[in-house]
Amino acid sequence: MPTIKILRNGQLTLPAKLRKALDLKEGDLLNAELEKDKIVLKPLTVIERDKIRKGFFQLVEENWKKNKDLDQGKVEKIVKEELEKIRKRAK
Repeated sequence: MPTIKILRNGQLTLPAKLRKALDLKEGDLLNAELEKDKIVLKPLTVIERDKIRKGFFQLVEENWKKNKDLDQGKVEKIVKEELEKIRKRAK
């Protein structure tokens, strides 16, 4: 287990082996949580709002075209299912 030294202002450097294992790059974000007596760092996936918004409206439009004969509730269900797929891919 590598030893990490805390520097000025609480900064630390993650060992290269750990960064490579998680494909962490400069500027990536990590979520820090305290679990009992441990600090747990988890990589975050950031998605640009504009990309998501554009993809969402494109998804809705595609589903309306494919399912013109369905009622609104069924189309909303399809859209929710597709959004869940997108969220899972983003993780």
